[in-house]
Amino acid sequence: MDSKKLTKQKIIIEYIKRNPNATYKDIREKTKLHPERFFKTLAEAFKEAKVKAPRNFKRKTKEERQKIIIKFIKKNPKVGGHIISKATKISINSAFKNIKEAYEKAGVEYPRKKSYNKSPGEKRGEILKLVKENPYITIPELTIKSKANPYKLFKNFKEIYKKAGIKKINQGEKIRNRKRKDVINFIKNNNLATQREINNTCKTHVQYLFKKGIFEAYEKAGIKYPFERLKLYGTALKEIKKRARDFEEQIAVILSGYGKVNRLVKTKRGVADIILERKNKKIAVEVKDYQNKEICFSQVKQLNKYLEDLNTDLGLLICHKKPKKDKFIIGKRKIFILEKQELNKIIEIV
Repeated sequence: MDSKKLTKQKIIIEYIKRNPNATYKDIREKTKLHPERFFKTLAEAFKEAKVKAPRNFKRKTKEERQKIIIKFIKKNPKVGGHIISKATKISINSAFKNIKEAYEKAGVEYPRKKSYNKSPGEKRGEILKLVKENPYITIPELTIKSKANPYKLFKNFKEIYKKAGIKKINQGEKIRNRKRKDVINFIKNNNLATQREINNTCKTHVQYLFKKGIFEAYEKAGIKYPFERLKLYGTALKEIKKRARDFEEQIAVILSGYGKVNRLVKTKRGVADIILERKNKKIAVEVKDYQNKEICFSQVKQLNKYLEDLNTDLGLLICHKKPKKDKFIIGKRKIFILEKQELNKIIEIV
């Protein structure tokens, strides 16, 4: 054997040693070599590498393939061709003419006998009928209901819509329609559901799915909207606003110990909660009384706008529970997020 061949054999052997589960495809891609040119079989290459082969490389005869598939069908009498091929690692077409023949050989009645006996024209008619009945139907739903593969009978979904005489509905609208159904079903089972509960459970935004928002969602569900809850919500809203004002006043009193405090200062793009003047420096302060959520970047951006409008470079966001990232530098401007008990840090910051 020439030295070049020996060298290439060694490359393949070393690769197998490093990758004991390597497939023929892996070896070809990584070594750029054809194993069959240097070994009689792939099994021989694994033997030379002194690595236990991860699979049996012996090629099965047609009869052996048929026996495996027949055995699987007998154990699973309602499975389709895709599942059979995936479970046995054998293609139906490599052992039988078609799946119907495989079932006949197994002595099991083919579960899709009726659909199998339909002509392509009948299958097309069934698919068009289903699309006319439900224009939002998806390909998987069509396949299950028609017991036929739409892509074997039509070029694409666009052609199906055209033949059915229906305006094409895009995938995004189909998803929205499915979400609407989820929301309606949720309301039917939860007659007092709030918009937040619906959004969290259905992973959506009711206000974007229905033109009239939650009121339309309740209407579509055939459930009377619980208007009495709005009164309760209004009362709760007043309490939340009062609590926020109280928290802001507490912060203002504490900050007055560090400099001059001005409340509710108008800027070009809004109203800053507090302006603290300390050591000839203006500090814009926003107070957030969030109980169940953290400060997010949108609040940081809003405060940054106030800094720009006030022509100052230092801002503070005061809250109950600060996020992990509590310092932001945007251009020349710095924004710090502090909790109420950390306000003494102002001495270090300024």
